[in-house]
Amino acid sequence: MTQLTSFRERPRLAWAAAALFAASAGVGLAAAVQAPIWLLGVIGLVPLLPLLAAAAILTARATDGWLGLFLVLALTQTAHVGEHLVQIAQLRLLGLSGQHAHGVFGALDIEWVHFIWNGWIVIAVALLLTRFRNNPWLWVTLPLAAWHLGEHVVLIAIYLASGTAGNPGLLAAGGLLGGGLPLARPELHLAYNLAETLPLLIGLGWQWRRWNHAPRMAAGTA
Repeated sequence: MTQLTSFRERPRLAWAAAALFAASAGVGLAAAVQAPIWLLGVIGLVPLLPLLAAAAILTARATDGWLGLFLVLALTQTAHVGEHLVQIAQLRLLGLSGQHAHGVFGALDIEWVHFIWNGWIVIAVALLLTRFRNNPWLWVTLPLAAWHLGEHVVLIAIYLASGTAGNPGLLAAGGLLGGGLPLARPELHLAYNLAETLPLLIGLGWQWRRWNHAPRMAAGTA
């Protein structure tokens, strides 16, 4: 089986460096002309997407597809955390009001998108566990992601019943469970996402090392 360490070859590092330089230069230029924040996000992502797609495809080919799915899940969820961090910065550092603090891609900050996104996370983690059942970090991630999805099930139900978005849900301040925690919804959901993403990234590294050194064990067959 092809070793995943082959990704360290110099040509691939050169492509990675070029993509990062192009993304940084594009964002810097767009910021200099005061482009909208969503345009900064697009300019920063476009040079990186081919690199990330190639990494996922090569990983999938080397590991019968499953570690490629793991990589895609970890990268997309990490990017999602970045959106939440930008929103918190807009609220707490820039002093924007809630209606003007929607992260980089504000058009996607709607209840349906949050609900579908968290559904994807739970489904993907559950699928990975059918293959990597010995990965302890996936077992840590699953209940955290399931609880987060439960919050969004409640939020989408309230939205469908009332037509209003931005409700506190279960545990944000003013929430349905005992009035919630002393955290506004943006901070609470940032905490949820960080709690899911940290074990997910650790689990990816754990699985990556096992696949490199003991492929059969990593697949849960040994």
